[in-house]
Amino acid sequence: MKKMKLILGVMAMSAVTLISNQTYAQKGAGNDNAFEKGTVTLNVGIGVGRSSFAEYGTYRNSGYYGYGTGFGIKAAAERGMWQLGPGVLSLGAEVGGSIATARLDGYKSNIIIVAARSAYHFGWNVDKLDTYAGLSLGPGFRTNHYTNSYSRNDVIIVPGIFIGGSYFFSPNIGVNVEAGYDITEIQGGIIFKLK
Repeated sequence: MKKMKLILGVMAMSAVTLISNQTYAQKGAGNDNAFEKGTVTLNVGIGVGRSSFAEYGTYRNSGYYGYGTGFGIKAAAERGMWQLGPGVLSLGAEVGGSIATARLDGYKSNIIIVAARSAYHFGWNVDKLDTYAGLSLGPGFRTNHYTNSYSRNDVIIVPGIFIGGSYFFSPNIGVNVEAGYDITEIQGGIIFKLK
């Protein structure tokens, strides 16, 4: 259900953006998007980790769902590759991790993810603002640890979907927020424009 709401939200945001940009283009105005073809950014943030990584643990088949919300951290680098309509499609990579603990005694799940990502940066006409939506995919290296019992390590494929926004308060530094079903569920941090 969470995935469906997020997908519907991204679709609605995309529709509003396209309509808005078509209207703006008809007026003959330019595009002041903070993210353009050739732009290179690096963002680093902390927030709520994706606690669903723990659902794959041994307790899942037993019907125990006592997992708490985890802590997460993520860094992502992107480059604007192609101009598509009013916006830009980027390619990049992300790395980060999530820690989820259980209300059941002694369970902890840690995961480190290295993923490729791509995002569409919308062409809003708002100075210093960049908004985007995208997808990621990569391997997750997970450890499930049970106190007084055992640890289990595995590798899983981790798909992600996210939306985000950045506001640049100087030419090269700004604040960034991302939300979705990715390494983190929601995070805030700093973004650097490297090019």
